[in-house]
Amino acid sequence: MGANMKQTFDALARLCTAGLSALLLAMVALICLNVVLRYIFGASVLWADEALVFAMVGMVFLASIGVSRRDQHLRMTLITQSLPHTAKRVIAGLEHLATAGVCLFTAWYALRSTVLLQGRGTVSNMAEIPLWLAHGTVLIGLVGMGLVALARLYNVLARKGD
Repeated sequence: MGANMKQTFDALARLCTAGLSALLLAMVALICLNVVLRYIFGASVLWADEALVFAMVGMVFLASIGVSRRDQHLRMTLITQSLPHTAKRVIAGLEHLATAGVCLFTAWYALRSTVLLQGRGTVSNMAEIPLWLAHGTVLIGLVGMGLVALARLYNVLARKGD
């Protein structure tokens, strides 16, 4: 990956991290507001729980792209760390191929459901959030993780990063 491309991805990752951090702060504020309203005033923001669930799902899938890019996802390395270099490369290639396959296969179905929900104009019950937005974050996360896995697979096959 060229230096300019890496800088662009790094800047985009920082922007996404800032946006997700702001969303997390807004979620905490909404939870606090709902607690105060519920236990002091006997009222609540009716759409809060639904909006928080959608925000959490979106955060997880969008943040997973950055986690994948930084190679910080969970994995078991007890056996692979003691293997020879060639075996590690083969396993890494298979890992990236499987990850890309699962993510992009699942993304295909996420795309279909997102388009269907958008076409129907389906919204959530309380918050009236368009459901295609919530499904769209899942789609973006899956595609992003799949593309990261394909890039890593390319690097393994091209023997980059040895």
